[in-house]
Amino acid sequence: MKIHVNGEETEICLNSNVYDLLIALELDPGQAGIAVAVDREVIPKTEWQGTELRENSDVEIIRAVQGG
Repeated sequence: MKIHVNGEETEICLNSNVYDLLIALELDPGQAGIAVAVDREVIPKTEWQGTELRENSDVEIIRAVQGG
C-alpha cells in the first residue's frame, strides 16, 4: 500500500503500524527524540504499535539531533 512519509510516496506492507514503518525505514523506535504524526495528529510513542496506517496516510517523522 502507498503512504506519504515526509512528503515522499512510500510503499509499505498492508496492516503496517507506525512502529513497523519506523523499522522499515531503519529507525530505532526505542531511540529518544523521534516524533510521529499521522494525518496531522501526533501519535504518542505508547500508541505506535496500535496505530495502523491506511492507504494514502500522510506521515511526518521528526528526529531531534544534537548540534548547533
